[in-house]
Amino acid sequence: MVYRFCAALVLVVLVSLAGTALEKETLALRREVTRQVYRRQVLESRLANLAMEVQRSGAPVRHVETANRLRLEAVEAAAVAKPKSSKKSRSKNESGKRSG
Repeated sequence: MVYRFCAALVLVVLVSLAGTALEKETLALRREVTRQVYRRQVLESRLANLAMEVQRSGAPVRHVETANRLRLEAVEAAAVAKPKSSKKSRSKNESGKRSG
């Protein structure tokens, strides 16, 4: 009879220990899920802030297109200005050669 009582007592203790281990595992998983939910909320907030920054700064494509257009205009203006100045310098050089 004592053996049955001890066996039952050991069985109850083992079931209790198993339950405690499962509860510990469950709590660890819940903490991890809570941490992931918090991280997701932080990332969503960061995404919203970045989206507002993009809207505040305007459409980047427009800025790039404007910069390219202005760069092309500057190159064209420089190309138009160079031949005029080089023609003047040639005529001065030619007139210098004639007089010398």
